[in-house]
Amino acid sequence: MTVDNNLVEINKNDLSFRDLISQFKEIRSKSSSGNLIIQIESNPNWMFSFNLGQLAWISGGIDPIDRWQRNLEIVNLDLSLDRQDRALLKSNIIGQQSVAVEVLFDIIQLCQVTKNRLSYQLISIDLSNLKLNPNLPLLEIEPILIKAIQAWQEWENAGLADYCPSRFPIIQNSVQLSGITKSDLLSDLLPSIDGKRSLRSLAIHHRQNLLDFTKVLLPLLKSGSIDLSLSAQVQVDRTEATNRDRKIPDNISSQTTNCTGKLIACIDDSILVYKNLEKFLVDRGYRSYGVQDPLKIITTLIRNKPDLIFLDLLMPISNGYEICEQIRKTPSLKNIPVIILTAKDGLFDRMRAKLLGANEFLTKPASHTEVLRILNKYSE
Repeated sequence: MTVDNNLVEINKNDLSFRDLISQFKEIRSKSSSGNLIIQIESNPNWMFSFNLGQLAWISGGIDPIDRWQRNLEIVNLDLSLDRQDRALLKSNIIGQQSVAVEVLFDIIQLCQVTKNRLSYQLISIDLSNLKLNPNLPLLEIEPILIKAIQAWQEWENAGLADYCPSRFPIIQNSVQLSGITKSDLLSDLLPSIDGKRSLRSLAIHHRQNLLDFTKVLLPLLKSGSIDLSLSAQVQVDRTEATNRDRKIPDNISSQTTNCTGKLIACIDDSILVYKNLEKFLVDRGYRSYGVQDPLKIITTLIRNKPDLIFLDLLMPISNGYEICEQIRKTPSLKNIPVIILTAKDGLFDRMRAKLLGANEFLTKPASHTEVLRILNKYSE
């Protein structure tokens, strides 16, 4: 355990899910505030954020962006701009509860089926350092734990324990399906299995209960005709794939040698997006550099210390939400303006980006007028 003024950090390893339940109960009984980061071997980790013993937010795990949007769809929410704050808070509570049940289900499954032991890091933070949004729901963890355990028991009793519903089904081309897919229902389902949507998302797409939907696919899962992947299969055209394979330099562009303006960072997996933005910036006297490797993003930002960051929301390995959160938790970076760039333009995306500390939200392709407005606003 380490202590540093307003921060207490506790690390525990080789634990069971029962140990995790005990930790949840201790957080509630002590009205603790902070982050509980859970890791199970090589799987993506999860972070449970608490405020005075209540659950405030969950991030991490498999496909966290789709998870939240999927659960909003489950409860049939309408996050329109004319919603009142109180109605929005109620909607967020329902969505957050569903997200929490889903995440805890995944943790239970990994612990029970793979026999993997979990570890966690508890970082307790002084309440005075926490800034909460009024639309961010605070939930009791105990009822959510009960629902997650019940959901897991139903899944296990249905003979589905070996199949993680958060993973992405892929049809194996080498397997002949003709002898298995005689039912009309299976024939309707198979065309939608493209490796881009998880079992959970596919069930919603077909407006079916997850348990019933997966039971229909069970013969194909057992035979190996359908495999479950940890990550979604991303398909891009050949030109775009070539551009993505080219590395974006993570040092300051040589074109900016004679520039004396502010330093701008561009975090994007597309070389075309970076090069277009770089040219626009350099033509106006700014210096720039790009970051593509998700493992180097934070270290590169710390090393070069930009004055402004343009951050892509959707990238194959990392996502802008998680990176923005890391930036805001890094002392030397936390005050740098972060501008989200994305092709998505929903109210939820804007709201979540704001909650995690983004300053602005620009829809791709961002016009030169909008980029110039941002530069003038944050480069003074």
